[in-house]
Amino acid sequence: MSYATVAGSNLPPNQPRPDPALLNTEAPSASIVADDTSKVNIVHPDFKNHFATVTSENRPPPDDSDDFPRPSKKSRRLREAEAEGLYLWSITKQYLFRPGVAGGLVGLLNIGLLAGASRAFYTQPHLRSDRKVIASTAAAALAILGVEGFAAEKYHETPQGREEARRAKQEGTLIYKHLRENILRPGVLGGLIGLVNAAILGSVGYLSYIHWDKPPGIERLYLQYPLGSLLFGVAKVLLLSGIALRDINLRKLSIIVLESRVTSQAIVITNLQAESSDGPGI
Repeated sequence: MSYATVAGSNLPPNQPRPDPALLNTEAPSASIVADDTSKVNIVHPDFKNHFATVTSENRPPPDDSDDFPRPSKKSRRLREAEAEGLYLWSITKQYLFRPGVAGGLVGLLNIGLLAGASRAFYTQPHLRSDRKVIASTAAAALAILGVEGFAAEKYHETPQGREEARRAKQEGTLIYKHLRENILRPGVLGGLIGLVNAAILGSVGYLSYIHWDKPPGIERLYLQYPLGSLLFGVAKVLLLSGIALRDINLRKLSIIVLESRVTSQAIVITNLQAESSDGPGI
């Protein structure tokens, strides 16, 4: 309590009183939290009763981490193992799930399954007459092929799949072009067919030699060989005739294109000569 307040309250009754209408002071507008970062500051009248500054209000809470139990070495190793597993999984997805690598792995898986099933049927003859085993094998093969086809179709619908399909088609066309230019020519193809014929004749001769003392086998072989030779000969004739017709058509087409070019060039030369002959008369 100030001196003016004490004096004002203890004035005699006949003394003049202050007029409240003459009070022109304003209520304190300073914040109760003093700004201790500024050089000049106006504090709230209740600052002494409530000490509060900007620094004290914005002070971070005390660290109570020591109150909690620290993680054990076992849990830390578990977290490290989980992080390493996630890293290995991301690397696996990045390198193994690409179309080329994944397709090769699926092909190897198919070959392994087919080889295992074939070996099982070969080494265990009783499985060949077991309908349940045969039906289960066929159903499993169809299911695997269906899943692989569905996955391939879903990947083909993506932009990456369409780009891979376009690239594969382009590479296949290029490979077929090289094969047609280097192997499917009449001379090279005839040599390859001759080698196949020699291999077939050699195999038949070898089988006839080692089974010469088994007349039933020889009779069956003599009956089957002419039919196989006839079918193989018909296939060769059809293949060679198709290649020959294609070459003839290509040559005809090239001759027609060449004749059209020669005709167009002759027409152009004739027009130029006519223009040059009409030039001096004009």
